[in-house]
Amino acid sequence: MTTVSTKGIRKSNRRWQSDVIVDLIKHYDFPYIALNPGASFRGLHDSLVNYGENEPPMLLCNHEKIAVQIAHGYARASGQPMIAIVHDVVGLLHAPMGIYYAYLDRAPVFVIGATGPLAEPKRRAFIDWIHSANVQGEAIRHIVKWDYQPAAIDGVPDAFARAYSIMMSGRQGPIYMCYDAGLQEAALDHEVRLPPHDAAWVPAAPAPDPVALANAADALAAAERPVIIADFAARPPHGWEDVIAIAETLGAPVWDCNSRLNFPSDHRSISAWRRRNVTTAPM
Repeated sequence: MTTVSTKGIRKSNRRWQSDVIVDLIKHYDFPYIALNPGASFRGLHDSLVNYGENEPPMLLCNHEKIAVQIAHGYARASGQPMIAIVHDVVGLLHAPMGIYYAYLDRAPVFVIGATGPLAEPKRRAFIDWIHSANVQGEAIRHIVKWDYQPAAIDGVPDAFARAYSIMMSGRQGPIYMCYDAGLQEAALDHEVRLPPHDAAWVPAAPAPDPVALANAADALAAAERPVIIADFAARPPHGWEDVIAIAETLGAPVWDCNSRLNFPSDHRSISAWRRRNVTTAPM
């Protein structure tokens, strides 16, 4: 039997294991999903469209590297995580440059992958055999904070929560969760409990030693020509205002490294740095 949702989507009364992954995506309030469609996550894609009613919205990309870059850019600008989905081995091998730069930039990108089906009788001739790997995360293990491939749907929620917690803990960075195509497409024959919100526990950022902080303040106050190199300093939500306050208190010029938005580009401290350091480039 089917029903029609308020959005006009015809929905089946049956549930599939990939629906649980959609529940988790909604549970953790991911705003967007960037993807290049692939057969290995057709079950999840179907659940996102029909069961999830296209919420969160999917952003269609023509390459997996671009999908990861979009998620990276969103995380970098907003400070919030975003999902990128990559297809099987081939999509995963398209994505490493994007994942690498998200890792360097400390961007929380939740990379979802897929493989298989791992059950040999369910594989299509040729194509599923050459595109499946036993341990797919090995390809990017050195440039993600964590990777995992649950073996059963009951292991998916806790692994998802752990991945989210690791991704969001400082220093932040991408993670990779891989789901077997057969697991996604199997009928859901029992309820799978979602983790409580506090299961994705993100520890507080480490605090500086008070004595070392006082010594640093004394050294800055006594400096004749202090200079602030911002770079990652303004990444936390409070960092922007704090760097402005320090610069104005010290009367110090600021170099933002031209790499990320971490200080107002029209602030007089930026102008002071440029006045002191701008040179005329040869024609």
